[in-house]
Amino acid sequence: MASADTNVAIANVLPPLFVHGNIVTIWSVYVFLHLTPLLNNPETLQKGIQQTIISQFLVAMLLICLLRAILTHPGTTPDTPDWRMGGTADSSKMPLTREVKLSGERRHCKWCLKYKPDRCHHCRLCKSCILRMDHHCPWIMNCVGWRNHKFFFLLVVYAVLTCAYVFTTELETVQASMDRDMPNSHRFLLVLGLTLSVIMGTLLILFLCFHTWLMFNGMTTIEHCERRQIETPDEVSNYDLGTYGNLKQCLGPRPYLWLLPLDPPEGDGMTYKVNKPGMASGAASARLNSS
Repeated sequence: MASADTNVAIANVLPPLFVHGNIVTIWSVYVFLHLTPLLNNPETLQKGIQQTIISQFLVAMLLICLLRAILTHPGTTPDTPDWRMGGTADSSKMPLTREVKLSGERRHCKWCLKYKPDRCHHCRLCKSCILRMDHHCPWIMNCVGWRNHKFFFLLVVYAVLTCAYVFTTELETVQASMDRDMPNSHRFLLVLGLTLSVIMGTLLILFLCFHTWLMFNGMTTIEHCERRQIETPDEVSNYDLGTYGNLKQCLGPRPYLWLLPLDPPEGDGMTYKVNKPGMASGAASARLNSS
């Protein structure tokens, strides 16, 4: 048992270490082999200062969003009698939920022994029910849910911007290194940093496009996957509040703070506005009964 727990712990740590290793490698190569020569050359000093300010701002935002996505708990079901199965609360005062089982009963978690709020799902890795769960992300060792979804989305945004800026500015240095007298190890590291930024940037931009589409449609990853399973991909999500409403649900109520890791969405993570009075009966019930 101890050996199995150790293996699980190692498996959980490896993805974040891989991500952090790539970040450190790309940043170190960019700073010491690209920015430093620019700053030490009077002819390229102005360009070096400009690229230093922009690149380090992007890196700082990336790291802040990464830390907030990792350290912010996504939110879980309240530990109150209203939500505990078999609790002593007055049933007439129990919170109403739109998402119910086929039988009409409130959804409940067989592991946590609690009722589930709308859009809530149990994560077996976190061993908890997560409010508005999007998915469990191994790269941050945390679930992406109601409280940290904005930080996760901005993390991907700034990671893509950083990779794109590193590639476009470092490419000139890599090309010049082919004709410049420098240690082969430096030339190898420059190519490595550029290659990693291309690979990471390409993968992340595809990921960003998918999550941007989900955000504009008022859906989570889990809801999208469930809709595909019940073969209703063209049906509008019950939580689709229009472009502006969906953006506020993910990025917060104030547009001027949307690109900053501040001002998360309003609400309690348990109740949500819908675009029509009731849930679509057959499809919604079948989907929620399985979760």
